Amino acid sequence: MLVISCHSDTGFISQSLSRLENNIFHGHLDNFSGVYAVMKAYFSGKLYQDYIHIEFTWGEETDMEGAYELLKHLEKDDLVLVVDVTGTPTQKDIVIEKCKNPILKEFLYESLEGISFDLYEYCPDPVSIYDEVDVYSINCPYVCFLGIPCTGGDYNEGKVFCTEQSIESLAQAICKIAENYPSFLKKAGIKNS
Repeated sequence: MLVISCHSDTGFISQSLSRLENNIFHGHLDNFSGVYAVMKAYFSGKLYQDYIHIEFTWGEETDMEGAYELLKHLEKDDLVLVVDVTGTPTQKDIVIEKCKNPILKEFLYESLEGISFDLYEYCPDPVSIYDEVDVYSINCPYVCFLGIPCTGGDYNEGKVFCTEQSIESLAQAICKIAENYPSFLKKAGIKNS
């Protein structure tokens, strides 16, 4: 199963978003921008395969309760993509973090050709290093973080900036990964059930 996990526990009190010049978004983007990217991918019509499961989780900002609930239903061979924001400095459209598995890494490099991204085995985000990947990796070796780069401060504390291009690229990345998922299964030696 290809599982896309995206926390949607946002909007606790009052949130605001605005579009600035040059297709820049400004506001409380954690994790409105991640949810938007997943929904763009979903509504593109390219995520029709029966091996895809999208889960909007809760509790990421507090105790990871939604991720722990999803973990109960994950299989060892599932490929889990965590979609969220990142403070990792980059000139690329998206950042892939905590991608330690060599099979997954090779698959992503092949599948995401033409998309501008950085890929790390660890988490270089100066704002936060703990996320849903840490929960899912308890049972799943094929897990990584797909991040929308945010600038201008601590995305947990207030308004930050991201580009529309980053959101678009992340949505495209999800669609490409979904399209190429059968080749991941072959690379990993996993029988499609």
